[in-house]
Amino acid sequence: MSSSTRIVILWATSIYTNLILQNALDASVVGPQFMWILSTSISLNSFNESFYPNLTGILTIELAVASVANAPMNNTLLNAAYNIWQEYEPETFPGSTQVNSYA
Repeated sequence: MSSSTRIVILWATSIYTNLILQNALDASVVGPQFMWILSTSISLNSFNESFYPNLTGILTIELAVASVANAPMNNTLLNAAYNIWQEYEPETFPGSTQVNSYA
């Protein structure tokens, strides 16, 4: 038996995430055949209860900065990324202290 799942990655603010999901629910592109990966958490209360069964298969990824989460940081990888940025786009590199931790 074979089955297919469609994967949707939604990277948007919470306001737009709710609007996009509501449109997707109305278009029947949310449910068991779809895996939605969201960058923001959503409240199920913002959707009609009749849609709840279709909201299965949604995964939310929360951003966390290592320093805030008391987790170790891979400085070797971070410095390598800075070096690549400086080498290929030096005009846009603001300096490592000016880079947002969530970037």
